[in-house]
Amino acid sequence: MAGVVLLALGCASSAGLRPLSQTLPSGVPTAAQRASWERIDGDYETATEHVRYSLFVDPERPLLFRITQYRVNLRRPMGSRPRFEDGAETVVWNEVPERRVPLRCYAEERLDGTPSPGVPLSWRDVDPTTREFKVSMNRAMEIYARVRGEGRGGPPVR
Repeated sequence: MAGVVLLALGCASSAGLRPLSQTLPSGVPTAAQRASWERIDGDYETATEHVRYSLFVDPERPLLFRITQYRVNLRRPMGSRPRFEDGAETVVWNEVPERRVPLRCYAEERLDGTPSPGVPLSWRDVDPTTREFKVSMNRAMEIYARVRGEGRGGPPVR
């Protein structure tokens, strides 16, 4: 019963959050190219944030998340409206999985610090030598661990 209540609270709290963008950075496979790919969507909350994500699995590489798209919204103080601060979106692209090179990372570019409703996102490259890149990769690994822990990514763990 407690699990049902927590699930309901989680769904209710994430309902007002902005959906992930349909427009990904240039160079990343287009929606038409991704049409046959598996897509794993999800949300979760911690004590301080809400995370919304989509993972894309290329059928030619079924054990690999080729594209990771996510947004982290920070929780505002109790009683605030809205409940979460709208965070910037991040996209991680495993462009050349057969080579040992840094993944591509993009962050939502915001001119005034907030998204513009109805306007496609603008993306900027995140340099692999920066702290921002490392934080983005750590978050992606956290998402992968949650998805695999729920049995929603890759072969079943025995």
